[in-house]
Amino acid sequence: MGFLDRFKSKDNKKEKKPVPDDVEIDEDQLILKEIAINSKDRTERAVAADNITDQFVALDIAKNVKDRAIRLIAANKLKDERLLWDAAENSKFFDVRSFAYERLGENNKSISEIVKNTKKSKNVDEIFEKIVDEETLEDIAINAIDRNYRRLSLEKINDEEILYDLVFKAKDSSIRKSAVNKDNFTDEDVLFKVAVQDGDEAVKIAAIKKIENEDILADIAKNEENAKIRSIIFGKIQNVGILKDIALNSDKADVRLDIINKVDDEDLISQIALNDVDSVVRAEAVKKVTSEDTLLKIISGEKDPFVRQIAVKNLSNSKELINIALNDDDQFVRNHALSNPALADEEDFTYIAINTTHDDVATQAMEHIKEEKNFIEILKNAKLETVRKSTLDHITDLETLIKIVLANKDEEFSLKALNKIKVEKCLMKIHEQGISENISVRAVSLIRDQKYLTDIVKNDDSWRVREAACKKIVSKKVLKEVSISDENEYVRAVAKKRMSL
Repeated sequence: MGFLDRFKSKDNKKEKKPVPDDVEIDEDQLILKEIAINSKDRTERAVAADNITDQFVALDIAKNVKDRAIRLIAANKLKDERLLWDAAENSKFFDVRSFAYERLGENNKSISEIVKNTKKSKNVDEIFEKIVDEETLEDIAINAIDRNYRRLSLEKINDEEILYDLVFKAKDSSIRKSAVNKDNFTDEDVLFKVAVQDGDEAVKIAAIKKIENEDILADIAKNEENAKIRSIIFGKIQNVGILKDIALNSDKADVRLDIINKVDDEDLISQIALNDVDSVVRAEAVKKVTSEDTLLKIISGEKDPFVRQIAVKNLSNSKELINIALNDDDQFVRNHALSNPALADEEDFTYIAINTTHDDVATQAMEHIKEEKNFIEILKNAKLETVRKSTLDHITDLETLIKIVLANKDEEFSLKALNKIKVEKCLMKIHEQGISENISVRAVSLIRDQKYLTDIVKNDDSWRVREAACKKIVSKKVLKEVSISDENEYVRAVAKKRMSL
């Protein structure tokens, strides 16, 4: 028997002559039929049915009438084998089908009709216990309305061909599973078909657990949607070559993901990380890549920034991390390069802060810088003005601060630097340079030397500078003189106010 032959129907192959559909019925028979079906008097219906002699009329009643007594009386009229087969196969009622099969000598089918369509009872049990024909048991296992008869029938079936047939026909998944679990259900081609086609997880798992051929298991896994089932399959496959084939050739991303967690072959993992069409699969593979060369290939060729981020986290080459931090077009990839523990030298972070064109990179890089000299280096050389200005909070070097003020490339920045200078001689020199009125005002506001302030309040050309000096003078005499003689009313007003303090 061929593989496909086992799934062909085992129905009786005896050729049956067709029932003609153009039969002429006598009028009296039609009248009897009308009475047998529609009379309100049950006795009258029974008498009419018993008087019917036309077998075609009897067949119609046997197939369609709900009244059990009437249809069985009609069925008893059937003598023609063709009509009995029609009743057996097409009646709406199992008692008629059973009766017709019995008349045809098909005792197994007659018994099957009773067991299939009756709830479990002692009377039916007695009939069931006598059944030994496995094709009959198959019919019951598939079609019985009572699950107990379905189960009991399966227990009595041992023919493997019948079991193979049954597992594809039964609607009850517990029957299909039990059939698969029978000791003599061993054909791995059939088990493969069950594992691929059955819609029930438990049935599929039962089939897979009995398959030993790893190539067959691989064919199932390549297209299996259920993660639990894939896990069972991969747990059974020991051949690494088969796992590689699945990883490289399965059309399902989830399947390839499962394989990544099952194998440790560096070449295979690298192939997946570099070439898989699914970014999630590539990302998972990259987590297991240890080769620096492969990681660099991924970073340089990978379009998905998330995959590049993972690759960057696994790098240990500080020079490459610097290059990524400076040049990658994705902010998060750059940040991952900066947070990689392999990048730890403060000089490297200084270099990054100076050469980056991204504020976020510079900010993160400077979080790793402690030495003031490095901040001064960034102040002098950083490409970004915002980065240069951000160094000031970390600089206390007097010479550097003075240079910022004297250069006065950005007055706001210069004033911020000036605020950090505490040496009065330096503040005096800055005032004397006349860099700008605002800088002179700020410098004078920071000076406490009364002699120097008195000289400024009497002689400086800028009323704003004189006003700043006046606010710092404590001598009532000087303040009185200024309140009378200064040419600017604001300066005089400040002097008068301070005199009253």
